[in-house]
Amino acid sequence: MMHKMFKINTKTVSATSSTTSFSGGSSGASGNSSNGNTGNQGPRFGMFLVGATYLDTIMHVQSFPNEDTKQRAERVEQRRGGNAANTAEILGQDPKAKVWYMSSMPSPVASKVLLKALEESNVRTESCVFHSSQLAPPQAYIISSMDSGTRTIISHSNLPDLTLEEFVKKFDAACLREGMTDLTQMTCPFRWIHFEGRGSDVYKMIDHVESVYIRQGWRHKLTISVEFEKGDRPGIKNLLQQADVCFFSKLYAETLGFDRPEDFLSSIGDFCKPSATLFCCWGAMGAVGLHLESRTRFSSSAGKIDLVVDPVGAGDSFIAGVILALGVRGLDIGRGLRFACELASQKCSQYGFKRLLRSSEV
Repeated sequence: MMHKMFKINTKTVSATSSTTSFSGGSSGASGNSSNGNTGNQGPRFGMFLVGATYLDTIMHVQSFPNEDTKQRAERVEQRRGGNAANTAEILGQDPKAKVWYMSSMPSPVASKVLLKALEESNVRTESCVFHSSQLAPPQAYIISSMDSGTRTIISHSNLPDLTLEEFVKKFDAACLREGMTDLTQMTCPFRWIHFEGRGSDVYKMIDHVESVYIRQGWRHKLTISVEFEKGDRPGIKNLLQQADVCFFSKLYAETLGFDRPEDFLSSIGDFCKPSATLFCCWGAMGAVGLHLESRTRFSSSAGKIDLVVDPVGAGDSFIAGVILALGVRGLDIGRGLRFACELASQKCSQYGFKRLLRSSEV
């Protein structure tokens, strides 16, 4: 089976090597794809994201508190959270992107506050699954320290995870809605599908996506990406062989005993799909990428900003930057990594995600 390869541009300089373009869909992909995704003409680039959604309460403090002490917050805010949801909100700000989001949600009334910002960013949410008996959204309480630029998260949810049956029903309906150009012809509805790595059912969901796209002859046009944030989630290692693109957190690497992203990617690559491209964020140190097929490594420092005010969602912004750069805009891996790091840094310099792309255009 042929999978899409991202461009490798040997003339582009990265911090550690010559740059490689990213290949994720058709093997003939180039900087300006001929799929109609560039400029203002032609169809928009379809994306489908799956993850958990939270109501975040963020307390911005000057320094992280000591245990059993009392401290005043400099600022408190509530906003919709969730990794893939944050990524979807940013992607929806690009006029060339067509973004769908699926999540297990509380009752429609309790979900209104969670979906508002997504829908304002042109993200379609009709694939979400609502649970009428759940009257409150999942909660996340976040302490954001201005001195260290860290954020510490405590979360709680009574919502059931998405089931395979729910995913199949909603995903197939979305494919029909997006891909049916007339009564006789179906076109490829989504070019990039992203999952939070949350357990064994995600493995089955990706299997279903593969079967649909192989049956329709679309698989070479599709990039499947998975975020690996926490290494202790059941069944998450099984997803390594399914993803065309893997996004690893610093926490995931450290959980496995690594203190350098380069060493981690070199090691974990042995367990991934041979044609995959891997990325690992390392906070203020920037990020590293590895194109497995060519064994080309990339690195980028974090973007320069005057002041860190809100690091919550920086990793989600990085993922959005990679998807935009490699999928929508057809950049090579080195330039895409640099853009993603700049976008993540820009996120740290502002509260929330509104108009984030306006200050981070390539």
